[in-house]
Amino acid sequence: MKVRLKAGRERKILGRYPFGHTGDILDAEAGIGAGEVVDVHGESGAFLGRGYFNAEGGTPLRMLTLQKEAIDAAFYRRRLEMALQRREGRIQDTNAQRVVHAEADGLPGVVADQFGEVLAVQLRNAGVERHRDLILGALREVTGAAHAFERSDTSERTKESLAYKTGPLWGEVPERVTFFEDDLELFFSPLEAQKTGFFLDQRDNRRRMRSLIRAGDALLDVYSYTGAFSLHAALAGAKTLAIDKDAFALGTLERVARANKVERLVGSRLGDALEALKGLEAEKRRFQLAVFDPPTLAKRKDDVPRAKRIFSEGTASVMRMLDSGAHLLVSSCAHYLRVEELLDATRVAAGEAGVSAEVLDVTYQPADHPWMLAVPESLYLKSLLLRIER
Repeated sequence: MKVRLKAGRERKILGRYPFGHTGDILDAEAGIGAGEVVDVHGESGAFLGRGYFNAEGGTPLRMLTLQKEAIDAAFYRRRLEMALQRREGRIQDTNAQRVVHAEADGLPGVVADQFGEVLAVQLRNAGVERHRDLILGALREVTGAAHAFERSDTSERTKESLAYKTGPLWGEVPERVTFFEDDLELFFSPLEAQKTGFFLDQRDNRRRMRSLIRAGDALLDVYSYTGAFSLHAALAGAKTLAIDKDAFALGTLERVARANKVERLVGSRLGDALEALKGLEAEKRRFQLAVFDPPTLAKRKDDVPRAKRIFSEGTASVMRMLDSGAHLLVSSCAHYLRVEELLDATRVAAGEAGVSAEVLDVTYQPADHPWMLAVPESLYLKSLLLRIER
């Protein structure tokens, strides 16, 4: 089966950009099934590569290779082996990492996180769904994971007209998936947690914030989920307060805190983050460190103005409760919200809070979530580390 691109659209594909959007497609042979592998050609007929095609998908073409090679079990094994080689020696002091980061690892639609002997898998588009047995077999072989579960319950599948799929894949999936990060013992419930279970992409930032803690400090953890920032801070001796609207996540935080013997230092509040912040301001609470890390607020470009308003409102509230010399980490996991826009939103917040803020660092996602130059969408996590001055 063959798909042709419009004149001039082949340049980005040959530059290793993996997506062909609706406006790039000149024509496609009749009868191509959703997610079928097709040969991609330029308008002149020149062969460009092979990829998944789904005419009804939000992104119809997802490139796999620029070569005339079979897309079979051996292909998926090679890609997975390359992904693991990319990470070799780069992730330290933990037995949990992202082993496949979709397009950034040459496998569009495949996300897999490994926690010790347990693998969490997401299959996000019609192409990988069509090849699920090949991909899952390769994952089992290459990662060596004894157990695996699926959390293919993302909005991307809806855009591909695919039903959600969750549940065990192989082995015996435990009620608790356990792993470690430095001296912190962590766990989550695989089929009740969000996404693949745990946000591995904040690992470096958690370590950075922990390194800043001094005796007697208090840390505010806004949009905490299961509170990994709080737990790291508590192990360093800080009193922490986590805010989240997910009662199950806060329950997990409480259980993990007990397991690490820091329950007396870890507190939580259930509810809307912005409303909770107003309540803390009214109580005249003070903190020496804070994290403001909301879920994706801009899934489309049109969402960016609203996202900036939420960042400004929330971080202004946090800043008003921070002592002079306090450290604030502000993170966005939205691809469409650029660093410049995050800086602008926090600049507005500082003005509203009546404080000055020094930008100590701008950080991005860790090495197991690779950011590839040819794939702008592979950059999503941006964080600002600020020092507040009064």
